[in-house]
Amino acid sequence: MFDDPNVVLHCEKIDKIYPGTKALDQVSFDLLKGKVNVLIGENGAGKSTFLRLLAGVYRPTEGRIMINGEDVYENPALKSELFFIPDEIYQMPGASMDSLAKIYSSIYPNWSASRYAELVKRFPIPPERKLSACSKGMRRQIAIILGLSCMPKYLLLDEAFDGLDPVIRVAVRKIIADD
Repeated sequence: MFDDPNVVLHCEKIDKIYPGTKALDQVSFDLLKGKVNVLIGENGAGKSTFLRLLAGVYRPTEGRIMINGEDVYENPALKSELFFIPDEIYQMPGASMDSLAKIYSSIYPNWSASRYAELVKRFPIPPERKLSACSKGMRRQIAIILGLSCMPKYLLLDEAFDGLDPVIRVAVRKIIADD
């Protein structure tokens, strides 16, 4: 139940319907705190839709999603504890990792400048480089650096390692596991 102190995420009969498509059908489950959880499924199974619902980007058509007993959608305080890295990284025109860091530091109350500096040193991307001049894997690395620097309680990763080379993939796994 969602009032259980060991349950961090409670999903109750979640439906998400797009015009002509039912992406999620009566999804119900609980996740316990202190765990890393993975969604596995075929393409089109609803994994990305579910993560967008969990991040509060979408509202369920039916049902309820709660984190620590609070509804996610239209809950800015709870959303400030989440960081969602989607499968397609949005690219603000002219943005660099440093310029995005300034924006995120003003939005996320737990932003850590020291964590940002530490992560920038661990990845081979100049922080002033424009995202438009970065490969898919580099943009994914930048999103991970920024997401971890926000010090979220909940990090939501859609296609977490997509585009990352094997060496960076191992480094990212280690950082996430250590966190």
